[in-house]
Amino acid sequence: MRSKYDEERRLRLAIGDLVRAAAPPGWSDATVRCGQVGGFTRVVVDCDGVEVGVQGLEEQVRRLRELAYRDGEGTWFSCELRFTPGSRSYRGHVDADGFPFPGGTDIPGLALLEEPTVFPRRTVPGWLLDALPTVVPMGIREPEDLRRHFGGSDRSPDPEPIVSGELAYTPIEHMVVRGSGFGEEREGPTAFLHEKAGGGGDHLLFFGRRDGREQPYWVARGSMRGTGGGITACVLDERRLVLHLTPRAADDMETETVLTVDLNLTPAETEQLRTALSGVFHGGSSDRMPALTGF
Repeated sequence: MRSKYDEERRLRLAIGDLVRAAAPPGWSDATVRCGQVGGFTRVVVDCDGVEVGVQGLEEQVRRLRELAYRDGEGTWFSCELRFTPGSRSYRGHVDADGFPFPGGTDIPGLALLEEPTVFPRRTVPGWLLDALPTVVPMGIREPEDLRRHFGGSDRSPDPEPIVSGELAYTPIEHMVVRGSGFGEEREGPTAFLHEKAGGGGDHLLFFGRRDGREQPYWVARGSMRGTGGGITACVLDERRLVLHLTPRAADDMETETVLTVDLNLTPAETEQLRTALSGVFHGGSSDRMPALTGF
């Protein structure tokens, strides 16, 4: 089951995809500024200082704000996300205290009343208290309901959501591996690439499948990041492995869409890798096999 952390990251990445698709040619910097109180939302996108219309952001912003809620602390009122071309990364910040609409705006009374009801908090900002048309409603949100929604108490705790502070996501685009391992399982061939010569550190696992499943192969990085399929091209020479991934697969792996892996391996290990990866990627249907270079 997807964690709150994973869903937040995926929503921010999806927002970035919508912004990049709407950005004009030659853009270099895009900023999404979101403000929300209760059900009242305003989202403004600008590319290099020029406002750009982007459809479909408001619902994602509302969901992000809901995911960020922390019992007793509330959630953010404003969020800013910045994106650049040619990268899956983002930077930004959220603020749970300041007035969320620079330059001033009239917030509907119903939205003002909804806010402390849906997102109760111990300390209500002064600007919200001053704007409320009546007494602060009692909070009705039940944290236990959220825990049940995200998998129950037996799950490992997710990282705490950021209610105020900086946001950053920087997927990797380069790895160096110094160790390898190869095997042949019942389902198909496997190949391990380790950051450290004796194993350990970051690693890549390639796992082939001959059982006719929908996912023709599996590629994993680290302990939990992995993707079934999604490699569009694979280039291998004596010193380097380059993987080209779909945006979805890159987000699953927490990498950029091009991942370069320097191979500090012996010639024999590199040849074993070539043989193993050929078996991994040839195990599925031809229409989902990556374009292979150097095999």
